[in-house]
Parts: sequence; structure tokens; C-alpha cells
Amino acid sequence: MSGPETIKMDNKDKKKVQYLRFAVLTFFLLFLTWMGYRHQLIGGGPAGSPTVDALCPFGGLESIYSRITDGYWLRRVASSSFVLFIAVIIATFLTGRVFCGWICPLGAVNEFVSLVSKKLGIKEVRLSPSVDRYLRGLKYAVLLLIIYTTWKFGTLTFREYDPWAAWMHLSAGWSEFGYGTAVLFATLFAGLFIERFWCRYLCPLGAVLAIVSRLSLVKVYRNEGPCIKCGKCSPACPVGLTPDKDIIQSNGECIACGRCYSACPVDGAMNSGYKGKNFNFLKTGMAGLLIFAAVAAGARTAGYWQTYASAPPATGIKAVDNVFGWMNLEQVAKTVGLDIPSVLRASGLPEDTPVDISIKKIPGVDDEELKDSLRQYIEKSHGGEIDKLLNPQEMRGSVTLNDIASEYMVDIKDLVSELKLDGNVDLNVPVKDLFKPLGREVQEVRDAVQKLMDKKPR
Repeated sequence: MSGPETIKMDNKDKKKVQYLRFAVLTFFLLFLTWMGYRHQLIGGGPAGSPTVDALCPFGGLESIYSRITDGYWLRRVASSSFVLFIAVIIATFLTGRVFCGWICPLGAVNEFVSLVSKKLGIKEVRLSPSVDRYLRGLKYAVLLLIIYTTWKFGTLTFREYDPWAAWMHLSAGWSEFGYGTAVLFATLFAGLFIERFWCRYLCPLGAVLAIVSRLSLVKVYRNEGPCIKCGKCSPACPVGLTPDKDIIQSNGECIACGRCYSACPVDGAMNSGYKGKNFNFLKTGMAGLLIFAAVAAGARTAGYWQTYASAPPATGIKAVDNVFGWMNLEQVAKTVGLDIPSVLRASGLPEDTPVDISIKKIPGVDDEELKDSLRQYIEKSHGGEIDKLLNPQEMRGSVTLNDIASEYMVDIKDLVSELKLDGNVDLNVPVKDLFKPLGREVQEVRDAVQKLMDKKPR
């Protein structure tokens, strides 16, 4: 970029950018940490508090393959994570890695560790360029490994090693995320000597955003004209870039934090801009935040936001994998294809056990032990198989009444009668096309099928 206009700001104004950035980072860290703690208290599901998976953008990347191939999200992955992933990608493309520099809670933890390190007088370790370059490549290897194993096995393979998941579950004790807790504290310890160690070398989401940010419209760069070669920008960079020596606008590692800008004593030497038009870092950061929030809010308003995982259809013992602690016994029974008395017998629970509260809140009931009991019961009493179980609420409007009757094993005449349709109705027309001229909704079909399935003897 040559000859861009200069935005003049004194050093106090430049420092205010960092004060605001730290305030935003702190807010997201405290808010999401509280959500993690709240999840441990009241559980998840529609009536509970979102899980860490629902609030992590990276889960959206992991769910893409199963969404495309099967039409369902991976187990444990909610649609909200996909929305957040899209929001992060859009914000990064427009404003650079603002998510990493202004929002990411794990990034905030890493920066706070660096502040502690400086207070303790710990000398920062500067790796050689060749070693640093090699280590930065590790996060791309981690990304590819996670994608491969997740898509191959259909589950969040590396979830137990996730340091952010471990942080969110610290209030639940050390056992659930032992490996993740070890990774968390190991990388934080390394962060005492190398700032944002996790972000630089291991973060798989950082790897994705590093690729996207190379195409971002707004970039950070150094303007040779006003630069006095004081060298204050490079030591300020939390991810170890050297803007006083290298071209950084094409470097995907920049996290748009603006610390190089705040450290620069000269107006116009360090800039954030697009095609010769400069923006101060405050505007860039706030624009990224607003874009991120707007995408999430838009998806929520449109009905694409969901903070609990949709369980895919399954049969027999496999259906037990779709039982979650936030479910009540009625939901458990529908999921596994048993009636409530059978679920009670399988779990050894008395007949007066409440069926309308989450199983995690039932005294003496462990959800994992319950699932093991259900597996044993189904294997013993049904040979591992039950009638094909599908969730009618997952039904799409593109299927026909004949298809629905076959898939959900309900009598087509009963279905037509339940829907109060004419006996001459075309059974091979997609229900959305069938109901639209009548001013009716596809949801009526879902509810009718559910009603008929509930009437079937088990």
C-alpha cells in the first residue's frame, strides 16, 4: 500500500484500544466460563445451559461432513456451533482475525498468563526463525488430524484433549477432561515463556483462520514512509511477528489485536486498512465484533440457532448413544424405542420415579450407568434390535406421505385420517407442496406421525 491517508492519534488514544480489547476479552472469558459452570449445575438440553460444544465455533467445522452426507449433526454438536463458525469466518474475511485478538476466551487466558509472566520478570524465549516456522506448522497438522479422525469415526475424537473444554469443565473436577486439563496447563506453562503458545503453535481453529485471513479485506501493515525504525512494534506482538522487518499484511498469523499499533510512537507507521483507506484499530475491532454478533443474532432470529445436539435416528442398541443427561425419562423412552415401564425396569428404578425431570437430576441416577443398563436390557430382551426408530420432528417437507408411512411404519390410512385429508389425496406429492395450497404447515404431519407412533404397542 502506498500513500494511504493517515489517521492521527496520540499515544493515550492508542492505549485505549488495548484497554477496550482487554475488556472485551475479559467479558467473553468470564461469560463463557460462567456458562460452563452453569451447565454443570443445571445440565443441558432445551431447558438447560449450553454445553461447551454448543459455544465453540470449531465444532461447526467438525460437523460439516456429517451434515452433508447424513443430514444430521455429529453427536454432541449443536447447530449453534455451526452458526458461530460461519460468523467467525465472515468476520475474519472482512476484518482479519478479530476473533482471535478480541473474542477468543482461550486466547484471553493465554494473554493473562503472559501478563503474569511479565509481572514475575520471566524472560521471554525467542525461538530461531526456522524452529518457529516448523512449530507454527503443527497447528495445521493438528487441524488435518482432527478433521480426518472426526469425519472417519463420526464423533468428536479429540474432545477429551481440548484445553478449552477442560477449562469449561474445571468446576466439575479433573476426571472428565484429564487429558484436556493436562494440555491446558502444559500450554499455559509454556505461555509463561512464549506468549500465546497455544495460539501460535497448536490451535486448530487458529489454523483455519490463518488461511482465511490471508484473503481478508482489512489488513494490518507497516507504512515505510512515516516509520522511524524504532523497533517497538515487534516486541509488542503477542504471536511473535516482526512487523518492523517483514511484510505482515500477507501473513495469516496476525490476530488483529493492534498491539503493534499501540506501541508505535508515530502516526501512520502501523495501520489497519483496505485499498489505501486506513481505519484505526478501535473501529476495526468493533466492526469485527459487530459482524460476529450480527451473524449469530440473524441465525437465532431465523431459527437456525440451537444450543443442544440433535440426535440422529438409530435402531436398537445404537439408539442408546443418543441418550443425554439433559433428557427426562419420557424422552429417553422415545429415543431408544421402549415404553417408560421398560426403561424403569432396565434401569432398576421404582415405578414412582419422576419421568418429567432430567435424568441427571434424579437422585442416585448416573446417565452413563443408565445407558449401560439400557444396552444390556435391549440386548437381552430384543436381541439388540427394536423397530426402526426415527424422530418425526426431524422430518423434512420434501418427502411424500407414502414415504413417511413407510419410514415411520404407520398405516397410510391412519395417517390420512389423522391429518383429516381427503381420501383421494395424492400420496406421492411432497407434503410441503401438498399443504401449502391448503394453508397448512408441515409441522402438522410431524405431530400426526408422533401421535400414531405413540399409540403403537411396544
